Amino acid sequence: GRAGRRGFDLLGQVVFLDMAFLKIRSLVASDCPPLTGEFMLSPSMLLRALHEWEIVTLEHDQGNELDREKSEIIRCIAPVFSTPFFRSKQASLETQVAYHTRFSVDLLFKERLLNQNGYTRGLANFASHLFDIEPANFILARLLGKGLLHKYLEREQKRMIKGQRRTHLTVKLTSILAWFLCRKRLPNIVPKDRVPRKKHLPSADSPALPALPPAIAEEVVAYNESVFEHVQELAWTVASTEKIGKDPQQGDMEMPLSGKTFRSGWDPRGEPFDKEKSEFAPKLIKQITRYRSRSPFTAITGDGDEFTCPADLVSSARNLLHLDMNTFPTVAVPMLEAPAGSFEPSNSWMVDFMIHGKIKYLWDDNGIDPTKAYFLINKFKEAVKKASTALGYFAPEDDIVRKTFKLLHDEIDKLMKEKTELHEAALPKLLCDLGAQAAAFAAPPRLAKRRRFRVVVSAAPSLECM
Repeated sequence: GRAGRRGFDLLGQVVFLDMAFLKIRSLVASDCPPLTGEFMLSPSMLLRALHEWEIVTLEHDQGNELDREKSEIIRCIAPVFSTPFFRSKQASLETQVAYHTRFSVDLLFKERLLNQNGYTRGLANFASHLFDIEPANFILARLLGKGLLHKYLEREQKRMIKGQRRTHLTVKLTSILAWFLCRKRLPNIVPKDRVPRKKHLPSADSPALPALPPAIAEEVVAYNESVFEHVQELAWTVASTEKIGKDPQQGDMEMPLSGKTFRSGWDPRGEPFDKEKSEFAPKLIKQITRYRSRSPFTAITGDGDEFTCPADLVSSARNLLHLDMNTFPTVAVPMLEAPAGSFEPSNSWMVDFMIHGKIKYLWDDNGIDPTKAYFLINKFKEAVKKASTALGYFAPEDDIVRKTFKLLHDEIDKLMKEKTELHEAALPKLLCDLGAQAAAFAAPPRLAKRRRFRVVVSAAPSLECM
């Protein structure tokens, strides 16, 4: 849970009641994962709301009694998609939230998850069930709908060699899912002088994740380009509601450090030429860059409303807009401008774990410490389990994708249980050693004279371990 009130308290108080001191000490000293309690208005949330509304409508049309009236349900749901979660002096958040909802519906329609009447279709239930791993839910729905995952696994099944772990279907499927689920960037520093191992070796390109197959990569690139174009249209539409420089409070024309106002338009003395008689005037006016969603300071360079990458849009948008990288439900898009169709290099930590099954080697090969690795593996396993459960509702039992997802979850679960059993088996010996060391330090030393030397001997009592 959270100690303190979200958004109000910087510090919180934790009270341990009826708990052993050793347990409290381990909790305080442990490396707990950070809590990110953040409200995220996303297309997946809207898809879930539309899915639940569709169920309510069907129940009502069938004459079943509802727990609440439909009008009351609408009053409860509507503010989520029309009211901003926080306020800003510069950004017009009410307008942006309203257009964000409108464009989210358009995105779901383009992904063939909604029909023209707003009802769910296709793999909408699958994407809604995996709402917490967006945008992986949209990508998986695309790959399943076009049969790309089936074709890939069927092709790799013919190449599988029983004695070579790297060729197993679960490892091949992990090499695809690792681009979408719990993706990590490459470590900043990769040790060059690593101790060579004779066994438990990682993937061939470790720590880099293997490239996606051409057909799947092409589909992911098309999805990323569609989403980026979609967000650009959202930014242009919201920015078109307010003229640049019309409201001084927005700060579009204000220098960020000095606070001086940047002049818009011609010099106060008037235009430098006569538009009707001058031959130079139309040529000059024609080459002026037009923009609405870009900040005037970045537009000085001659860039208009065509942004090069998500980072360019986030950093160069007008103050009227509030955008961050989470606004883009894209997959492995480079932070900076990169060649078209490229992906951000990603970490192969999950593929390596599926090959050798050793958490301790993820630190040497991938730069992920055991505590974080344990947390990420469990998170990956839960996502695979949810996908496997959803596939079980509409895919036949002999479907290769369904069987591989189920087998992948079982293998990860087995590896994690083996780790837990090994730790539990080593715990009594570890406690025994710690107890012996504590007793040795706690016991008073006794002195023994031998010739001219003064020797300090620690009297450690014997400790029996059950």
